[in-house]
Amino acid sequence: MNEKEHISETDYYIFQHGIMNQTDKVKFLEHICSCNYCADQFATLISSEIIAAPRDMKSNILKATKRPEIQLAVKARETSKRMQLFIYSLKVGTATVCALLLLLLTMNISHIDTTLNIPENTLSEVQIDKEDNESLTSTIRDGMDTISNNMLDFSNNIMKTEVTDND
Repeated sequence: MNEKEHISETDYYIFQHGIMNQTDKVKFLEHICSCNYCADQFATLISSEIIAAPRDMKSNILKATKRPEIQLAVKARETSKRMQLFIYSLKVGTATVCALLLLLLTMNISHIDTTLNIPENTLSEVQIDKEDNESLTSTIRDGMDTISNNMLDFSNNIMKTEVTDND
């Protein structure tokens, strides 16, 4: 194949069947890029090998989507997504309720009594030992502080390890 000549049918055949060596393949493709006539011939040759879709393919696909087993699979996927959202919502709701319960448990009960404006005769009926209440609250707070400090130390150790390993 010369640069000034057009590509022959034999060259098209050799290229399509993968028999052409690498240097000839490069020349072949360079010529197609530079010659509009050969590019059109190559496009026509390739398009003649493309198999046309059947005329009733679209209607067959639409009919297939209306079959009960397909509809059932679609509904199952939708239900699965809704169920996953529901379960996620339950997890978030449970976490929120637990956080609120922990918050309420750690609050000082004497502080609640003063903010609720409960009549004094009601408070005298219910005996609350403030020393026990404060010691329970301080114990919970101390435990939470310890957990918080341990988590902070752990994350700092991870950061230090990451920095020293990657630097």
